[in-house]
This record gives sequence, C-alpha cells and structure tokens, in this order.
Amino acid sequence: MSALSHPGFRAYFFAAVPLVQALWAQRVTLGWLAWQVSGSPAFVGFIAALGLAPMIIAGPVFGVVVDRADIRRALMATSGGMCALLVLAALIAGGPGLGKIGLAILALAIGLVTAAHHPVRMSLGPRLVPMADVPAVVALSALNFNLGRMIGPVLTGLAIASVGPVATLWMSAALYLPMLVAVRWMDPRPLPLMPHISVLRGIGEGLRYLAGNRVARRALILTAAVALLIRGYLELLPVMAEGVHARGAEGLGLLTAAAGVGAVIAALAKTAGAGQGGIAPITRAMLVAGVLSLAALGLSQSWWAALGWTAVAGFASTFCGVSLQAAVQEDLPDNLRGRVMSLWVVVGIGAVAVGSGALGWLAAGFGLQSILIWTGGLGGVVALALALPSGAGRAT
Repeated sequence: MSALSHPGFRAYFFAAVPLVQALWAQRVTLGWLAWQVSGSPAFVGFIAALGLAPMIIAGPVFGVVVDRADIRRALMATSGGMCALLVLAALIAGGPGLGKIGLAILALAIGLVTAAHHPVRMSLGPRLVPMADVPAVVALSALNFNLGRMIGPVLTGLAIASVGPVATLWMSAALYLPMLVAVRWMDPRPLPLMPHISVLRGIGEGLRYLAGNRVARRALILTAAVALLIRGYLELLPVMAEGVHARGAEGLGLLTAAAGVGAVIAALAKTAGAGQGGIAPITRAMLVAGVLSLAALGLSQSWWAALGWTAVAGFASTFCGVSLQAAVQEDLPDNLRGRVMSLWVVVGIGAVAVGSGALGWLAAGFGLQSILIWTGGLGGVVALALALPSGAGRAT
C-alpha cells in the first residue's frame, strides 16, 4: 500500500473508486436499454461492440495526444465529458427516448471518450508516485477495477429494478464528480520537453519502444496469450452457464461472481507484493495454470467444478494481466507512457475479441466443452513454451 502514502495518488485512487463503479453501471444500463428497445441479442452485442471499437481504432492516437497534453486537464476533459454524455442521455431517455439510433450514437460517443480516458488513467497514476511504487499503483488499480466488476453490475441491476434506467444514468453521471474535485490535489511528474511530432511518428515511437525493449516485448506477447485464451473463455460464460449446465441467468451470475472472486484475490495478492520485479516465475506459472484450467472445465461435468475452475481462470487472468502491465510500466519513460499503454490496451482488447469470437464459432459446431479441452491442451503447450525463461534478470 506504499503508493497510498503519496497524497496525489491517494486523491486519485479514492476518486477512481466511484468512477470505476460508474464505468460498470453505464455498461450494464446501456445493455439493458438496448434490450428494452430491441429485444434482440444481436443489437445488444452491436451496442457493446460500438463501445469497444473506438479503443481499438483510436486508442493509439489518443495515446500520442496524452503524451503531449497537460495530464490533469486531460483527466478533467475525459471525466467531465463522460459525465456530460450521461446527463444528456438521461435527459433524452427521460423525455422522447433514445431509440436504436440514439443508443448507437451514445455508445459510440462513450467509446470515444473511453478510448481517450484509458491512456490518461494509465499514464497519470504512475506519474503521481516514485518509479519504485509503480507496481503498487498497477496492483491497486486492478483491485479497484475488479471490485467494481463484482459490485457494480449487481448494484446497477438493483438500481434499474428499483428506480429505473433513467435514474441509474443520473447516478452514473454523479459518480464522475469526485474525480473532477480530486484533480486539484494531483501533482504528476512533469514530462521532459520533447519536439512536436506527427501522430503517426508518435505511434511509431511507441511501437519501436515495444519492439526494442525485451521485457516490454515479452510482456506484450504474454498479454496477447492471456487475452486470447483465458479471457476469451471468460467472455463466453453465458454459454457455459446455460448451454452446458442449464443454470440460466442465476447460473451466469454465479459464474461471473466466481471469476470476479478469483480476480479480486489475485489483485489482493499483487497488492501484497506477489510476483514483483519484471516477469516473475510465478506469473509464467499462472499463465500455464490458467490455460490448463480450460481443459479442466471441458472435462468436468460438475457445476461446482465449473465454478471452481472459472475462479481459477479469473485469478490467472488478473494475476498475469497486472503483473505484465507492471512489467511494461516499471521502466517506461513518462513521455512514452500514454502511447505505449494505449498500444497495450489495443493488443489486449483485440486478442479478447479474436479469442472469444473463435471459441464461440468453434463451440457452435463442436460444443464448448470439447473446444475447451482442445484449447486447454494445445494452448497449454503453447503457454508453457511462451512461459519458459528467455534470459536472466528482470526480463525472465
């Protein structure tokens, strides 16, 4: 918890707690509104995709902008922009109604602001503490995010059921306000003076850093493996809950909670200092264990085993994700932080999209459990090969 001893990061972190709840609340509320206006699973998926697409397409551009901008003003712009969008959505939803086109425009706008907010968040936190405390910043941020993943959807569902989606949008907007107040106590390290460069050249510099830094390059490859295999399965929990075990929405909630519990335990372990320093052996072991848990899920017919192995997958995904992000962030120059971490996000989200899409397509033809057995077996061999040490020191 050493990072919380610094007043600037402490102000940022405690304002980020309600902000993360808002992120989950708006995601759930938009999905509910999409279902209400359409009754179509395809339209719900389309709205979700519109929220993610800008992060893949525009994320690297925003990363370059963040490395040039006043980071405090950028935080105020993204947090204030999201608050304003939700207020506008609440006003329209409470009046004439959003409709399909309105929801699509709103989802795309929220996706654009989120694409800008991610590099701001990943750049600002580490600049509020000494470099030695950067891994603690990453671990605390992951703990906050995963607690939000456990609590936010449940509270949002209760709010929608009790006061309706319009009031829930108003509450989500209000949760961004603490960050707009807390920014006054943040004093990030100044960036070194750099010559003005084009956006394309800025993205190229981020790519060259990732290609030329052995630890960062290896962390990016392992991140893609985690996202492609383990997180790909975690996006298919509805299929496991209903298609395999016939447990319905209640079962989906339990599976989601199981993954969340595993993720929170992993974040707590990272906060306590587990697996610090580069890409530690325990991080590589967790990658292999997480992939092998997929085979166990495919082989088991027990519902309780499905819950247990899903918790293992949630633990492995978060432990590896936090460790690998910290490995990239530890020695990353501040003036490259925004663009490098935006590229890291693109790889992570893109690999999740490919992994979940491929697993879902194959599962439709061969059954989810059969595909998980093959994925866990063959993926375990690949994960083991990737996890083998490639050198000494912090890069291993």
